[in-house]
Amino acid sequence: MKPVLFPLKRLKQPFFSLSLTVWLSFILIFSLLSFSALAAVPLTVQLRGLEDPYRKNVLLFLEINKMKEDKDLTERWIKRLHKQAPDEIREALQPYGYYIPKIQTDLVELEGKWLATYTVDIGTPVTINDRNIQWSGEGSDQPVFQRSIENYHKNAGNILIHADYETAKNTFMNMALSNGYPRAKFIKSEWLIDIEKNSADLTLHMDTGPLYYFGDITFKQDFLDPDLLEKYITLEKGTPYSHDALLEFQQNLIASNYAKEVTITPLFKETVDQQLPLHVIMRAISPHKFIFGIGYDSDTGIRGSARWDNRLLNRHGHHSEVLMKLAQKEGVLRAQYNIPVIKPLTDRWVSTTSYEYEETPDTRSTTLEMETAFVRRNLTDTLFYKGFLLASNEQFTIEHEPDEATLLFSAGGTFRFSDTEASMFPQHGHLLFADLRGSAEALLSDTSYTRLHLKGRYMFGVGGNGRIDSRLEIGTTWVDNFAIYPTSLRFFTGGDNSVRGYAYESLGSVNENGVRVGNKHVLSGSFEYDHRVAEKWVIAAFVDAGNAYNDELDKLYIGSGAGFRWLAPFGSLRIDIAYPVSENPEIDDWRIHVGFGATL
Repeated sequence: MKPVLFPLKRLKQPFFSLSLTVWLSFILIFSLLSFSALAAVPLTVQLRGLEDPYRKNVLLFLEINKMKEDKDLTERWIKRLHKQAPDEIREALQPYGYYIPKIQTDLVELEGKWLATYTVDIGTPVTINDRNIQWSGEGSDQPVFQRSIENYHKNAGNILIHADYETAKNTFMNMALSNGYPRAKFIKSEWLIDIEKNSADLTLHMDTGPLYYFGDITFKQDFLDPDLLEKYITLEKGTPYSHDALLEFQQNLIASNYAKEVTITPLFKETVDQQLPLHVIMRAISPHKFIFGIGYDSDTGIRGSARWDNRLLNRHGHHSEVLMKLAQKEGVLRAQYNIPVIKPLTDRWVSTTSYEYEETPDTRSTTLEMETAFVRRNLTDTLFYKGFLLASNEQFTIEHEPDEATLLFSAGGTFRFSDTEASMFPQHGHLLFADLRGSAEALLSDTSYTRLHLKGRYMFGVGGNGRIDSRLEIGTTWVDNFAIYPTSLRFFTGGDNSVRGYAYESLGSVNENGVRVGNKHVLSGSFEYDHRVAEKWVIAAFVDAGNAYNDELDKLYIGSGAGFRWLAPFGSLRIDIAYPVSENPEIDDWRIHVGFGATL
């Protein structure tokens, strides 16, 4: 029998109208329900009886607190979250040793607004009744492992704090890794709590595993000479395995600045006579690095810099550097070639060619230099020294005097040591700098000289937000013919980083034409108090004194003033207003000094 089809056009109008009405009703009801579901139910959560850190942790665990702003929150969902809240509060307090708190809950609704209240009596913490701490295995009889248990019992608290227990476990494992037992493991680790007695029994059983020694080291890389890599190996074959020594070896390979990634894998399956081979995989760093900088200070004006490093010049670890610095009153173009020597992580043989231009209020100089030097610096760059041989040809002009050109072949050494608190506002730190150099006419120099330059800086804290920042500079020179002694080696003072209140390098004795040409000696110092008034803002008050001179120090120029600093992770903006006190200044004789840079 064939089905009978009824075309829509044959349906009567009343049926169609009724169906349309039903559908419109369904759509309206659905829309209203959806709208009501989207409207957030107002909810306030109150937690009473707890202080931090307990309060903070409970709020992190409470789902009802985390979801109180959720736009999909409904009355039904609020009641469900409220019901599970006591369990969440207990769970949040357990890491601190509180397993049986008393919790009162209340949930009320008033005029469509909900209030959930939780009052907590934290109770008494669980105390530790017994500790069963044991080492087993090959190294368990060694004194270091027995002392570890004694130290734990001596320092452990009586309250069951989860973090303390995990810290103890990490301490035990780190000690095993540092003493040649990389396969140490936990056999049993648990705590059993008696709720009725409010006490716990701790169990921690550990197995040292066998003692391992460092074996052969193999490298997988294709960008460095194996002979160079051998000099970076700090692990001596046959010495007991140490995780700390292994980590130091890995960090040194990264610090070499040749590899961006270093993976060291102990090959336990290839161990022979407990000597553990190590497989080192190194991925090369990107050879070329470009650095750009821009800044300003009131002494030299706007300045910019650009540097190009080629960090993988060849397989022997040589690298080069080209640097350009430009400012309104000075400029540097320098090319440098570095060869790793002796201890390649810290030692370099550095050859440098540079061209420099410098301008003071009364002098101008251009210098071409070629230097070869042995340089050693530690990985944190807090200790630096070098011994050098330097050939320099300087052409300089002093106002109202004829131009001079001086050729010098100098030898000398430079030392720098700094140690500063790691902070945007360090309250403790010091810097020592010393440079000694000289030349002799007998060695083809145009004149003989000996020059010593010393700088020191010391900071110490005053209260929680203050510090004293002091600075001292001493320089002295013996020179056979001062007339041709280069201005770049002469001493000047005055300006942003010496005696504020005076123009850049404007202090010192003058010649018969009244021109400041630089001097044989310098003495300057500074005393500054800085006070932090906000996270990134510091106000300062300071007194500076100093002068450059030739034979006798007949006068100390004094400047003083105040300023402020804006602190940033990469340095600080310094703005100082200073008066030249020694000149009996008028009200409009102040100078503004602006600079940007690191604290030390």
